[in-house]
Amino acid sequence: MMKRKMSVIVLLFSIFMYSLLTGFAPLPRAAAQTDGQPGEILADYAGVVRETSPRSDGIYHIDTPRSIQILKELHINTYYYLVWHEKTDWDDLKNEFLPAARDANINIVVYLVPPSESTGVRKSYPYTTDYIAWSKAIAQLSLEFPNLTGWAIDDFNHNLTTYTPEYMARMKQTSEAINPKLVFTPQMYTDSLNESFLQTRGAYIDGVILAFRDGIYRNTQVYESAQQQIDNAYSLLSSYNLPLYWMLYASQLSLTPANPSANYVREVVQIALDNMKTGKIKGVITYVLKKNFEPEPIDDKAYNDTGYLNFFVGAGAPTSAGENEEASQKIRIDRKSDQYALTFQTMDHGPNSMGYHKKQLLIDGQVVWEQDAAEIKTDLQWNTINVDLSPYLSGKRTAQLSFRFYEAKPVKNFWTYAGFDGLQPEGFTVENGDFADTTSWKFNSSSAAIIGEIMQYDERRAERAYGQTKKSYLTYGLYHSIYTADLKPQLKTDLADKAEMVMDHYFAEKNRKAINKLRQLKNKIRVKSGREIPVEMAQKWQSISDELLTYYESEM
Repeated sequence: MMKRKMSVIVLLFSIFMYSLLTGFAPLPRAAAQTDGQPGEILADYAGVVRETSPRSDGIYHIDTPRSIQILKELHINTYYYLVWHEKTDWDDLKNEFLPAARDANINIVVYLVPPSESTGVRKSYPYTTDYIAWSKAIAQLSLEFPNLTGWAIDDFNHNLTTYTPEYMARMKQTSEAINPKLVFTPQMYTDSLNESFLQTRGAYIDGVILAFRDGIYRNTQVYESAQQQIDNAYSLLSSYNLPLYWMLYASQLSLTPANPSANYVREVVQIALDNMKTGKIKGVITYVLKKNFEPEPIDDKAYNDTGYLNFFVGAGAPTSAGENEEASQKIRIDRKSDQYALTFQTMDHGPNSMGYHKKQLLIDGQVVWEQDAAEIKTDLQWNTINVDLSPYLSGKRTAQLSFRFYEAKPVKNFWTYAGFDGLQPEGFTVENGDFADTTSWKFNSSSAAIIGEIMQYDERRAERAYGQTKKSYLTYGLYHSIYTADLKPQLKTDLADKAEMVMDHYFAEKNRKAINKLRQLKNKIRVKSGREIPVEMAQKWQSISDELLTYYESEM
């Protein structure tokens, strides 16, 4: 008992000395709960449009008018402005972007890079890695422009040797002395948000931006884990009275096969908005949602047509020996043939270290061909393989043909992806051998770390991702506007319930039901306009409803 009392005394003394030295005490724990108020921040990050010609300084500056116009069309209310690409980004923000954003009713959060990203000529100029100077400059600028509401730092958890509690206390004290309302939110990843971080640094932040990438499996293809990660992060942060901001990849995550599909963007945005509705998330941020809508040839990796079979293990994704993923189909065999063979194309991309990842071809579960994923030394170059299948197909009417990605040895951090395409069978038939669509092949996996799919190149991916986000943001925006309106309680409840049903139906891809419910909502607003709903407010909601009807009907 005496030892336990001494431990408590030591802990209390440590907290006292910590607060004495830094001027801040660790945040107290509170019961995790939601106040039931829906989140309000619909945001986008980076991806601005630049001018088509350099100015006299030789730099392609941010095209502020065009960028603001596109952001307005996206229906955001907050933009995370990245200071990194050019040395003029800070001046462009002060002199052009901030006043234009203010006039467009868009709030701005200044987004900086940490020391780990301040390499070569690319840094957050002019103060680079002096974050005390940044906290002062941003706070001072926010007094001139009230729409400058906060600042953030990328990859914060990878740079904690810089962002010590003492240093963060100085950052907080500097900005708070100038503008106590200015919000600071570090950007982190789910697996790095923990009690230790919040106990030592939680007093100096105003929330956390979490970038979703499927946790330890690090990809932008699978999103089933999103809800659990949101629940876990919300529970932890709310116990420290800190809000959660959710960042979603709309452009390529490094060391992955391709940009996330437009469907992926739609799904993760709508999962986040569902959690905004319940108050678990305060803001949704799209990561580099492209605005120029140009084709992305980096994704066009297929040998022919627009698709290929891909197997992927993400950076930091752990696997065990024997784990695998298969793509299979039942093939029909011509018994009259005297020769059975398969010619196909294969490629790899990733570190060249032999003995870990294996590519295999199987017939009825038997391995008939195998190649180490590191054997092909030229990344992304297709190689022709011919396999004699006569010993395995002769005398059969049907068989199961499978491509398999197999872990010969366990890995902890050995990303790679491998592709198959251009199947040319002899003596049998294969459906969708060019992987031109997603039919005919069935996938089976023994590991969440290995992702198999038919990757399709979509030259309109960027435009579709932007469009899906715009529609989802506007749908949520209508609900939030009604929910927070100053109306009689019964009327507001009725309108908000209808707007919520519109959102639920649309997110569930039940467009006909969404359209019917939206028309009911619009009619109710029309009837109450000028009586129980101010005319200007009613006109705004009618205009949003008309725009949404156009969008929903175009998807029918």
